[in-house]
Amino acid sequence: MPGETELTSAYSSKVAEDLERNVAEQERIRAELARLTAELDGLMHDHGVLLNLQQALQAGAQGAGRQVPRQKAGKAAKDGKSSGAGKVTLVELIRHYLATSSTPCSATEVTTALSERHRDRHIQTTVVRTSLENLVAKGHAHRSKQGSSVFYTAAAPAR
Repeated sequence: MPGETELTSAYSSKVAEDLERNVAEQERIRAELARLTAELDGLMHDHGVLLNLQQALQAGAQGAGRQVPRQKAGKAAKDGKSSGAGKVTLVELIRHYLATSSTPCSATEVTTALSERHRDRHIQTTVVRTSLENLVAKGHAHRSKQGSSVFYTAAAPAR
C-alpha cells in the first residue's frame, strides 16, 4: 500500500513543521513577555517614585505657611554635619558614597553599603531611593537605566 506510506509521510512532515512553528512561536512570546515584564517593573518603580514625590510636594505645600528655621552657616555646616545631634545627614552620606564610588550604584547597593558602614542607623532602601531621586532632581546625581534596573552616579562638581 504505497499510497498509505506517502500519506503517512506527508502527515509526519506536516506535523514536524507545525511543531517547529509552535516552538518558534513559544520562544517569540516568551521573549515578548520578558520585555513586557521588564517594562512593567520599570513603570512600577517610576510609579513609586512619583508617589513619593507627590507626597513630598503635598507636605511641602501644607507646610508652606509655616516658617522653617534655617541652619546657620557655622562649623557644623562647614564640616558637612547637621546642626543639633552632630550626625551627618543621610543625603550627605549618599552624596559622599556616590562621589567615592567608581561605578554606578543601585539604591539597594547604596543602602547595603551605608547600612554596613553605619550600623547605628536604620537605613531603608525606599528612603535611599527617594533621596537619590531628589539628588537627581537637584542636579547633584545622574540616573541611568539598564533594562529595568536604575543606577546612580555623582554629578561632576560645579566649577
